[in-house]
Amino acid sequence: MSIVRYVNKETGAVALYESTSHYDPETKQSRPIRKYLGMEDPETGELIPSSGKRGRKKDVESQSTAKQKKNNEPDYKLLYEQIKQEMQEKEKQLKNLQNQNRLLTSCLQRVSAIVSEAISFGKE
Repeated sequence: MSIVRYVNKETGAVALYESTSHYDPETKQSRPIRKYLGMEDPETGELIPSSGKRGRKKDVESQSTAKQKKNNEPDYKLLYEQIKQEMQEKEKQLKNLQNQNRLLTSCLQRVSAIVSEAISFGKE
């Protein structure tokens, strides 16, 4: 059993493998069996071990979005709550605008009454 180093010429990254020899009776030769150990740290030269699992690491967020993509259905409860809250806010804004409109209308009526009195007073 020995450790074999493979250097990637393009990136300079060093991969480390554990190599054991195995005799192949058909070809009557020994063949290496290699197991991936990890990468070599370029600064210290120490082994950075692999997790032992193949493929990319999965994040918790990517898993939850993957589940949503599999279902292809939006979260209706969340959408309902958001729309309900938006409607309540818009109703409050509408009531405020209606109150402002009433106040402005009454002020305008008072102003027009004062102006009409002033005009009629000026004609006399």
